[in-house]
Amino acid sequence: MKTTAKILFLLLLVGSIATGCKKLLDVEFDADFKATMDVDVPATSLKADTYPFSDTYTIDPATNSDYHKYADKIVDVNLTGISGTITSVNPTGVHLLAGTVVEVSKAGFATVAIFTTQSIPIAVGTTVTYNDTDGSFDALDAIFKDQNPITITYSGATDQPGVTFTYELVFATTVTANPL
Repeated sequence: MKTTAKILFLLLLVGSIATGCKKLLDVEFDADFKATMDVDVPATSLKADTYPFSDTYTIDPATNSDYHKYADKIVDVNLTGISGTITSVNPTGVHLLAGTVVEVSKAGFATVAIFTTQSIPIAVGTTVTYNDTDGSFDALDAIFKDQNPITITYSGATDQPGVTFTYELVFATTVTANPL
C-alpha cells in the first residue's frame, strides 16, 4: 500500500512539474495590426450639414511575421490598445463629426466591436485612443486569436464635402505562444 501511494505521489509530482515546465517555455511578443483607411468624401454642389463617408479594410493576422511564425502555437492574444491617427488630409480645416464609427467584425463571430468618436478636427497628427468601456477588448482578443482575416469598417461624416484623408488604425496586442 505504501509503495502504491509513493508511485501515485511521484506520478502526480512529475505531471505537475511537466505542466509547469511547459508554461515556462511560453513566448510573449507584441504584435501591432494596422488598418490604413483612405477616406474620400465626395465633392458635391448640394449644401448639407453632414457629408458621409465609409471605408473598409481587411487585416490578415498572418502578415505579422511573429504572429505567422507562431500561428499554430498561439495560446492567447490580449488586445492592449486601439488608436487611430490622421496621417494626411486635403483640404485642411475640416472636422470629423461626432458619431463616427470604427466597426470590427469577422465571419463566424457573432460579436462585433463598435467604437465611436466625438467631433474632432481632421488634422495631420490628430490621434484618437479608443477605450474598452463595454468589454469589447475581450471579444477582440478572440477575434485576433482566430487566424482568419478581420474586417474593419470606418464610417461617419465630415462638415465639408470634397475631402480626402488617411486614417491609420493600430490594434496593439500581446501574443502568448508555446513552441511545444
